[in-house]
Amino acid sequence: MGTQYFGIQQQLNDGIRGLHLNITQGALATDVSLCYPDCNAYNGGTLKDTLTIVKEWLDANQRDVVTIFLESALIRANPAAVLKAFADSGADKYVLPGKPAAWPTLQSMIGNRTTLVVFADDNALVAANTKGYFIPLPDIVLRLEGPFAYGTEWTCGPWARRYESILVIPHLIVQTATYNGRTYTDMPYPFNLGTTNGYQYEYHAVNCRGSQSIWVNFMEVDYYSEGDVFTPTLKLNALPYPNDDVSNFYPKFFDATVAIQGVSASTPALLLSTSRFVTLAVCLTLALVIDVLRI
Repeated sequence: MGTQYFGIQQQLNDGIRGLHLNITQGALATDVSLCYPDCNAYNGGTLKDTLTIVKEWLDANQRDVVTIFLESALIRANPAAVLKAFADSGADKYVLPGKPAAWPTLQSMIGNRTTLVVFADDNALVAANTKGYFIPLPDIVLRLEGPFAYGTEWTCGPWARRYESILVIPHLIVQTATYNGRTYTDMPYPFNLGTTNGYQYEYHAVNCRGSQSIWVNFMEVDYYSEGDVFTPTLKLNALPYPNDDVSNFYPKFFDATVAIQGVSASTPALLLSTSRFVTLAVCLTLALVIDVLRI
C-alpha cells in the first residue's frame, strides 16, 4: 500500500530530488518510524535507515541537492529522537543550516557541501534543533490544494500568498480504502496512472504556475515510475529530452553540397546564399501575412 513501487535509493538514482517523509513516534522513545497514515496500515521502517540511504547517496553524488519534507503524524515523534536519527545516520553533515534570508545558489551549496535541505511542519521539532537546520515549512513553502479524488478537477488554490518562496503542487489522486480491518481516507490510488502521471501532470503544473507569482519547485506524485513524469519535467525546466540536442531544432535548409541524382551539387556560393535569402524572405512574408490576417 506504499505510495511508490521503488525504494529511496532507486528514486534518487532515477532523478527524484524531493522526498516527503511522514514521521511518527516509534515503539521506543529513541525511534522514529516512517508510517502512513499510521503504522497499522503501513510501516516504512525507521527514519534513521532512510536518512542513511540519503547520506550514502550524497557521498557518491556530491553535485546533487536533495530536499526532505518532514510531515508529522497524529502521534508526533519525539524531537530528540528525530535529531538523533539525523546524527546517527550522518546525514546532518550535509544539511543546509538555518532559515535563509535569501536562498543560496546551487553552486555555493555544492561548494559548501550543504546539499540536503530539510523542511519540518512541527514547530516543536524546529525549536528543539539548536543547530537550526530544520526550516519551518509554513514560513517558506506554499503548498497548493490537494490531494484529489478521482474524477475531480485539478485546482490551484490557495489564491492568497504571504511571503513563501517555494511552491509545491500535490499532484495526487486518493481513495478510501481498508487495511488490516481499518478504513482510511486519502489512500493512494494506483489506477489510470498513464493519464494522471502523463499529460495531466503537465497540465496541472502549467495551469497552477499561471495562477501564482513564483515558479514551480516541486510536484508531489505517487507511483512516479508509472506513466511519464520525466518528459514534462524536462519541458518545465527548458531542458532537452534524453539523447536529444538543441541542434535538432534548427531550421533545415536545402544543402546544395550534397549530390542528388539529376541535380548539380556545384551551385555557386553566391547563388546558394541568394536562394537561402529568398527562402527566408518568403517565410517572413508569409508569417507577416498570417499575422495580419490574424489581427
